[in-house]
Amino acid sequence: MSLSSALSPFRLREFNRNVQSFFLYGTSINAGLAVYTLLYNLYLLRLSYQEDFIGQVASMAPLATGLLALPIGVLSDRFGRKPFLIGSGLLLTVSQVGLCTTTAPTALLAFSFIGGIATSFIWVNHVPFLSDNAHPSRRAEALVIWSALQVVVRMMLSLIGGFMPGAMAYFLGTTTDAPEPFRYALLIGAALSLISVLPLLRIHGGETGHPKPDAELEDAPVPGARVWRVFTGIAALSATRGFSMGLTYPFFNVFFEEELHVGPAAIGAIFFLSQLVGLPATFSAPSLVRRFGPTLTILPVRAIGGGALAGMGAFISLPVAIFSFLLYRATEVIDNPADQHFSTQVLPRRYWARVQGFRVCGFQILSFAGSLLGGVLIIDYGYMAAFGLAAASRISSGIIMALFFGLRPGQRSD
Repeated sequence: MSLSSALSPFRLREFNRNVQSFFLYGTSINAGLAVYTLLYNLYLLRLSYQEDFIGQVASMAPLATGLLALPIGVLSDRFGRKPFLIGSGLLLTVSQVGLCTTTAPTALLAFSFIGGIATSFIWVNHVPFLSDNAHPSRRAEALVIWSALQVVVRMMLSLIGGFMPGAMAYFLGTTTDAPEPFRYALLIGAALSLISVLPLLRIHGGETGHPKPDAELEDAPVPGARVWRVFTGIAALSATRGFSMGLTYPFFNVFFEEELHVGPAAIGAIFFLSQLVGLPATFSAPSLVRRFGPTLTILPVRAIGGGALAGMGAFISLPVAIFSFLLYRATEVIDNPADQHFSTQVLPRRYWARVQGFRVCGFQILSFAGSLLGGVLIIDYGYMAAFGLAAASRISSGIIMALFFGLRPGQRSD
């Protein structure tokens, strides 16, 4: 399946140059991230590190992202999104090169933190950038395309990436039990991250590709109590979801190799399948939100996703793990664009970057805590404890959304 054929229903050519350039950026930077997601923790295993240290390394990125999300949101409102997006590609390259060329624990933690700074630039700015540049009638579609890009690119790179260590081992005359084949594969991922900067240089002017919404609507006063209630609700539901992700996401590939004795190529195939089954779910997200509303879309998918995580931890079985992982990924790719679009609907445009800052801050700080705790839980009590706690946290995030915003929240119109 090609990238263009997968995304053809969305009429990419009808978006302006800024949005098209951003999608090219997203293709490249997500490719680099996909290689690291698949292979990096397996590389750490070959350096003789265990889950507790892997959790520490994984926790540095969300810590940096969480600490910087709010100030970056304010600064990007003032100076624009483009400088931060360019910085994301450059810093991510520095981080990824450092992570696969050094082996000292302190250096690995430091380079992971730098990678978190880079991802904070991405996650705080991608929703405001697309919302600024896409026409209001196609804003939700642009956000879904961004999510679909992540799914399609990571799907292809998971399949290709699973075979990269084997290919590198062949040329190096060694085996995939050694760290060197993984190191060279990871350097290819770093090169993909660097290439992502090039499309951003085509972004022009004030970074706005559609007429601004009516000034009266934008300047309409919003009571301070309501603004802070929204900020608190967004932070709380994102934090509980982030805690769940921190407990599980850094350890999925380690779980398949260490617990189920699956090799890198097979892990890549499983990750490929997880993205493949998620692709139709990504495309269905806008229609589900239009029909049922954001809460009645997000609440059940987080409950199903939580149940899938619990199943993975409770039954250490390859067939159960594969089925549960595929189900979990399908719910995640519905959840993410629905959540992103909802964050632009609850307050006027001038609050978007700050809403996204609270959203990212809550998610990443608790993801940091989850990654630290997850490694310890796995070493001491096994995967059942970490995945079970993640399931409870994920389900609670949907409940928090219903409590703060109601089952059918009123949405601001543009």
